Amino acid sequence: MEETKALARAVARLRYEDLPDGVIQKTKELILDQIGCQLAGSTLSSSKLAFEYVADYKGQREESTVVNFGLRTSAQDAAFANASFGHAFMGDDTDSVCHAHLGSIIIPAALAMGEREAISGKEFIRAVVAGYEVASRIGAAAARAEDRGFHPGPIFGPFGVAAACGTILGFREEQILDALGIAGSHSSGLMEYSESGGTVNRLHSSMAAFNGIRAALLAQRGLRGPTTVIEGKRGFLHAFSGDSFPEKITQGLGQKFRVLLIELKAYCCCGTSGTTLDAISKMKSEHKINPDEIEEIVVTVTPSTFRMTGSIVEPKDITSAQFSGRFGVALGLMKAGNSFREYSEENLKDRQLLELAKKTNFILDEEMQKRPHSDHPARVMIKLKDGVAHEQTVDAARGSVLNPMTKEEVDQKFRKFASAVLPDNEIEAIAETIAGLEHIEDIRRLSQLLVVR
Repeated sequence: MEETKALARAVARLRYEDLPDGVIQKTKELILDQIGCQLAGSTLSSSKLAFEYVADYKGQREESTVVNFGLRTSAQDAAFANASFGHAFMGDDTDSVCHAHLGSIIIPAALAMGEREAISGKEFIRAVVAGYEVASRIGAAAARAEDRGFHPGPIFGPFGVAAACGTILGFREEQILDALGIAGSHSSGLMEYSESGGTVNRLHSSMAAFNGIRAALLAQRGLRGPTTVIEGKRGFLHAFSGDSFPEKITQGLGQKFRVLLIELKAYCCCGTSGTTLDAISKMKSEHKINPDEIEEIVVTVTPSTFRMTGSIVEPKDITSAQFSGRFGVALGLMKAGNSFREYSEENLKDRQLLELAKKTNFILDEEMQKRPHSDHPARVMIKLKDGVAHEQTVDAARGSVLNPMTKEEVDQKFRKFASAVLPDNEIEAIAETIAGLEHIEDIRRLSQLLVVR
């Protein structure tokens, strides 16, 4: 019991000096990855709508910077825009337990509030770690939330942002408790977009970032929140999950840091497709496969992967394309890959791509999830018209906890994404700044580098 108070206490007591080197390095990787996602995502049409919304309602405050565009506005609105960029193309990180995309929520909010308060790089790292700690632990406890149709990021994210911003604002334990209590009433987000499309998903991280900052600012003014907002009889776990494991919130609290359970994504689509697309990539590197010679593709996956990506045959828009395993397979075979550049309106109308997607069949196999040392494993078999068949099984996607990206792969992904808007010398300046983040006295130095000149 009293899990909410335990989280508030842990956040209030967290010091940068308490963070192991591995946690600091992983946090810097997550920051680098998310900045890359924001830079690339800022070029998309849905992101421009979010920017225009923020620009139209710009108030008198010039606290924080909107990535790429350089608009100075309130911390809340800058976080709203930047979070929409960070989640715009689903290339952002994923919690390996609760499947929330926390990086595109916590990092934009912490950077916006950090810029407002002119904090140091060490303080920024500490705030980001605190945010992941809170959101990820609540996510681990809310076992059934995703099954009920709730989008994990925007329901867990406001808690993490409230904790991160409370850290930046120097909150005492009681104020952090209030911020968490207020954040609980800001949790929202449904996943129906994965079934019937729409672009509202692009704003889910935005809403969570904005709401979490607002919760912290209201707590700073003295608004009170329920002290049992997470575990209470009418609290978050009961309302959003039903079946839950509140004990997971305090397991290893202060000793085992949740950033180490965050996965990076190699592809801009639903994360459960990672193993399937890794298998496609491996087969392309080992065999010369002509799409015109393919008779059938059979993809055997776990129940969770099948539920998330196995039903959409012909997507209606880019969002549904990113949740279509069939379209993803065809894209991986016929184009350069499955990055933000390939999930395009042009490819969505490519009849050859769509015909190859129709030749792809997804099979649910409950035995797949029993494979040892696996995470959403997939087996892909490509049958050619001449009778030859190629088969590849991947147990854990590149970037997952079981198959982490190398530092070089993380850097390569960042550079590829950032190159959508910045020249090489400016990309290197960002990478170097984040690599030495603990030596930065004023985080505004990083924000200034994220604007296209």
